[in-house]
Amino acid sequence: MLTCSKVNLSLAVTAKRPDGYHDLDSLFYPFRNPSDEITLKDAPAASGVTIRCDAPGVPLEPEKNLCGKAVYAYCKAAGMNVPGLVIHLEKHIPVAAGMGGGSADCATVLRLLQERFHALSQEQLEVTAFSLGADVPFFLNPRPSHVTGAGERIVPVDGLPERLPLLLAAPQFPVSAAWAYQHMDLARAVAEPPRTNELIDALRSLDYESAAQFMRNDLEHALFDKFPLLVLLRRFLLENGALRVMVSGSGPTLLALFRDDAAAQAAYARADAEFDPSVRFILPA
Repeated sequence: MLTCSKVNLSLAVTAKRPDGYHDLDSLFYPFRNPSDEITLKDAPAASGVTIRCDAPGVPLEPEKNLCGKAVYAYCKAAGMNVPGLVIHLEKHIPVAAGMGGGSADCATVLRLLQERFHALSQEQLEVTAFSLGADVPFFLNPRPSHVTGAGERIVPVDGLPERLPLLLAAPQFPVSAAWAYQHMDLARAVAEPPRTNELIDALRSLDYESAAQFMRNDLEHALFDKFPLLVLLRRFLLENGALRVMVSGSGPTLLALFRDDAAAQAAYARADAEFDPSVRFILPA
């Protein structure tokens, strides 16, 4: 089964919660490409869960991999023994890049298990997903959504363009979400009210210049301070026509919004010639 990826077109942090999560006001936008591919195959019960993946940076121990954790959490919620499974994970979404790849893989395993066993109600499935990570419930049924709470309150947004004039720049180094949240300026974030509804209205109207003014990411200041490469990439993209360049999620991927697809494609051609393969440029679809 193919997964999907996503960006946060806005990520406003509104409070820190007692459970350690943060309350957000965010607009999630999914892509069919880049995507990962996951298959589950039966294995002898005594062998437990095996993770197979060739991508660097992906833990293969099932207790440390979100796909393995999804199996254990599903079985615990369903009151069933853990079956013998081999999970094949083919990675195309950058790892720890702020595009939701791990959460998408986790949700996809939950969906595959539910298709096989039908052991949980939809509510139980959503609760199990949230227990594995704040973004995981979104990927059970990914579509453009206004997301609040810690990620568990998901309201689909209709009327957005099926495709946005975006270019992604993904440096080939990971940033953990925990680090990004630990180093954010919470006081600065909560002082500015979210403008997600205005962003949604602008996108519905295809008014990308206005949309650019309402896009924000309260985690990005710490990343720009720590990683000079991100500052360089942002400057390059702005100089090549981007209306807005910001970090997606907890980064380090940058998303750049352009006036139209032609402008995004022109910037992609220039970027591909300017930077070495340590930065991956993606025209998402």
